[in-house]
Amino acid sequence: LLYTIKFEERKMAVSMADILVLEERVEHLERIIGTNTTEKEATKSLSEINVKVDKMIGKHPKTLALLKRLDELNSYTEPSFIMRYDPSNFIKQEYVVDSSDRLQQAAELAQKVEEMKDVVSGGNLKNLPELERRMGPLSLKCLQLDESGEEVNKDINELVDKWNAILSTLSEQFVMWDEMLRKAEETVKEND
Repeated sequence: LLYTIKFEERKMAVSMADILVLEERVEHLERIIGTNTTEKEATKSLSEINVKVDKMIGKHPKTLALLKRLDELNSYTEPSFIMRYDPSNFIKQEYVVDSSDRLQQAAELAQKVEEMKDVVSGGNLKNLPELERRMGPLSLKCLQLDESGEEVNKDINELVDKWNAILSTLSEQFVMWDEMLRKAEETVKEND
């Protein structure tokens, strides 16, 4: 179950697990403040705690910046955001878009052939049903080749990622060696 609550003029989806966690935290706070306090004392204690928390947060500008961008950061963790920028989906979409032109052309050509079938004598096209049956497996083979091409593209992308990781590691190593060399040169200059 999901509940929608209004928090600082922002709507957030809250699950039952989140509500249970909040209830446990409230119970913990009640134990800290004390159960024998009156409502006014509890309110006063909670407002004092709120002021202290606000002061602590105010001392840390990075925390303030984080709180301001919390909704944006939460949106990055949503599955819909991740799926929207998933490279495999992008590749599939590009493949469908690229294939759509070819499929449309093939459909137009098939329609032209169908229209011209009446013009051509029956003797020239008597093998057409047999050829249509033979085209089915060929079309299937073309689709399988396209799918294997997608797998090859995926493998190539993985290799490029590994290559980039190797280059990054080498760059870090060269920077480290440069720093070591610089320190050694400074040490030699100091000793001279």
